[in-house]
Amino acid sequence: MKKQSIVFLLLIVAFVLSGCSIFNGVKYYAKSDYSFYNESFELSEESLLKTNGVYVLESIWSSVDDKINREERNKSLYIFHKTGQSNMIMMPSVSSVPDYREVVMKNYNRTENNENIGTLFQGYYRLQGNKIIIENANSALRRFNYSYGYIENNKLIIVKPNSLQGDGKFEDRYFLQTYKEVYVFVPVENLESVLPNW
Repeated sequence: MKKQSIVFLLLIVAFVLSGCSIFNGVKYYAKSDYSFYNESFELSEESLLKTNGVYVLESIWSSVDDKINREERNKSLYIFHKTGQSNMIMMPSVSSVPDYREVVMKNYNRTENNENIGTLFQGYYRLQGNKIIIENANSALRRFNYSYGYIENNKLIIVKPNSLQGDGKFEDRYFLQTYKEVYVFVPVENLESVLPNW
């Protein structure tokens, strides 16, 4: 009788643990989950935001440190699509200028081959004048993050990255300039033919 009780207890523990992993598993977000998703969105030709290249991280500045940080361990870049999608891609530091089209293609092919693999930074954007807000999902927290910034002189300037605050509203308090990630635009040939798969 004791062996049956132990086996029964082990089965209950196994069921409870497997149930926990089901409820705490990664959620994969669909277009309709994003408040910024708009099926009919098309970027205006007059927009300051460019889609025929990438915005590559040049520097990070904070008023707290009062200096520019040129950390080279990892580089990141943003790509934007005319249909409203955005993506930030992290890439290891390299000594030479990378082939940005190849970097984007590798990233997109990886996620296209498995629809349940995102990049953490796939999302959508909204514009208001030269202000931009980028919405992406934090799967671990099951929350949406918002990055607030500006488009100026072929640069993307993020002043509040990955914030849980604001719910994507264009309010001045989210566009303070006490922190800046400066991304410089780099044109990339045939990049507009790369279509997002989310």
